Parts: sequence; structure tokens; C-alpha cells
Amino acid sequence: MVLTAPGWAQRTDRPHRSGFWAELGAGPGRVRIACSGCTDVIVASAPSSYFRIGGTVSDRVLIGVEVFSSLDRAFGFSRGDTTATAETATATVVILWFPSRRGFFFKGGVGLAAGQFTVPGTAAVDTSNGGGIGLTFGFGWDFAISRKFAVTTNLAAYVTAVGDVVLPGQRIDDVIATMYQGSVGFTFR
Repeated sequence: MVLTAPGWAQRTDRPHRSGFWAELGAGPGRVRIACSGCTDVIVASAPSSYFRIGGTVSDRVLIGVEVFSSLDRAFGFSRGDTTATAETATATVVILWFPSRRGFFFKGGVGLAAGQFTVPGTAAVDTSNGGGIGLTFGFGWDFAISRKFAVTTNLAAYVTAVGDVVLPGQRIDDVIATMYQGSVGFTFR
């Protein structure tokens, strides 16, 4: 006598990603900017997006490169000021770790960060750029739609230390922008 289990019970879990993969996503973000000597911490909402590409190290570990960007067109360095534009970005090497084969993962990474702040003046527009170290960490879930495609949700934080920002009439020292992002992405594998 031979007993067999139903097909769904016989299926072995497979990794959600294998080989080469790419992911593109976007979602709402919240940016928090602090600096040395600032009395207020600036918090604003801004759209954000990311692109990740990489390869598989093992069934549970992936390595890749992630580029993240957040753009706030109504930003201000003081309360009530919404005339500036702030754009922050990171380019990091990330590791995604899947503790099980069910789709849940943690991510962490380190790389480069950049910030650009544009303030309209009376005669012209002043732009200040800064660069430094970028860190990212978070978690997410891959929802496999097919063998080659998944919808991926992410909650992540991006810390960008962009250094000093020089604007008309003021110098802002040690600017650190922290972005929080909830996103939905599309993963191709």
C-alpha cells in the first residue's frame, strides 16, 4: 500500500530569488533632517523610490547594489518655510537575508550618500551639495506571483550624512537626513 500526500503538501519550498535579480519600487517617505547647532529637527513627507540589482550568494543570502532617492519640493530649514527643494540619495551595497524560505527578509547596507538643497533667492537660485556616508536597514516580504516575478513590500530607513550645507546667509553644519520609506516593488528574477 502506497500513501501519497496532496500536491501542495509535497511541494518543497524554493527560494524566492535565485541567480540574477532586479527590483524597482516606490512609496511614501518621511524625511527627518537634523544638524549640529540646529534648534529644530525638520520633518517632512516626500515621495521616494529605489532600484536594487544583484545576485544570489545562497538560498537565504542575496547581495546587491541599491540606489535610493527622496525628493521634497516644499522643504524648509525652519518652521513655516517651504521654499526650498531637498533631494537626498544613497548608493549602497546591500545584503538581504531570508531567515526562512517563506519570503520574509531583513536587509542592511552601507555606501555613499548625497544631498542637494536648492533655495530660490531674489536674483537667482542657490544650490548646495553635500556628500558622505549612507546606511540602510529594514525588512520586507516577497510575494511570489510566478517563478520569475514577485511583488515585494519594504519598510526601510536610510541614513545619509551629507556634511555641511551652505545656503545664502547661513551655513548648516553636519546635516544628517534620515528617511523612512514604506514601499511596494516589483522583483524580476
